[in-house]
Amino acid sequence: MTTTPDIEKTTETPFECHFTLAQEQSLLDALQTHLPDGVTFSNQALKRFCQQGAVWVAEPLKKTDANSDTPKLTRPGRIRRAKKVLPAGSEVSFYYNPTVLSSEIPSPVLIADEQTYSVWYKPKGVLSQGSKWGDHTTLYRWVESEYHFEQPPHQRPCWPIHRLDKATDGLMLLAHNKKTAQQLAQRFERTNAEDEPDEPRQPHIRKIYQAWVKGEFPPDTVTLDAPIDGKAARSHVTRLAYDAERHQSRVEVTIDTGRKHQIRIHLAQAGFPIIGDRLHGDADENAPDLQLTAVRLTLLSENGEMEQDYRLPDALNTLIA
Repeated sequence: MTTTPDIEKTTETPFECHFTLAQEQSLLDALQTHLPDGVTFSNQALKRFCQQGAVWVAEPLKKTDANSDTPKLTRPGRIRRAKKVLPAGSEVSFYYNPTVLSSEIPSPVLIADEQTYSVWYKPKGVLSQGSKWGDHTTLYRWVESEYHFEQPPHQRPCWPIHRLDKATDGLMLLAHNKKTAQQLAQRFERTNAEDEPDEPRQPHIRKIYQAWVKGEFPPDTVTLDAPIDGKAARSHVTRLAYDAERHQSRVEVTIDTGRKHQIRIHLAQAGFPIIGDRLHGDADENAPDLQLTAVRLTLLSENGEMEQDYRLPDALNTLIA
């Protein structure tokens, strides 16, 4: 067994615990057996940690390489069911972080249920993706574990298709089977045949955002295409309004690519940082929350015609009036 070195193993301190099973054993019993010295958890707590995505397991493959002394393992994955019986040779990782595991999130709102996928309003503070420490504060896991759909099936597995920053709120898609997840993901990644190899991808799902930025943005649409982390990136920005008293502009942004923090970086580089962006803009702690919201998702056909159009209801728009 290996654990995070040089830290006191208490339930107030994050730690990692990694071990390999010498014999067949239930996950719950294995966790109880291999907890670091001085750390105790009830069975109920360990079951909850499994549900929250803090426990990962890689199991031996049934078919192994006869010429190798080292058994091949499955790719590590989260195990939700603590009573699952694991075969000998399974590698277990338990990532404990009390801050992560005690976190709570505001409830997302269903915008549209299309059976094989759904459209959601993700509030600020809700994650798009989990980490090794857990995933219970993500949109997809909240829907899987907490939401009851009116139309059957009432509980559904979820696959996230794209991301929104934790500080950004707005519309997100979730697929409810692998086939739909692959189809929707491909729509984001498709490239027009006329594009050059180094040009940004032209998605068949158009994402539109609105934001308040510092300064008077030009009245005409501006295309920002500075590379991000060495990769092509392109954002189209149109001014919707200018508040002379606050010296702030409300803008609408359509993106052709989905680089991390793309809109925030592009607007900051252009001299119009988003209000409340403490990372790329104003570090003032008294500033409001990040004024960036995903307000529209449009699914386009192969020839660019609109198939579905989802818009954020005004009642859910958190941008400053």
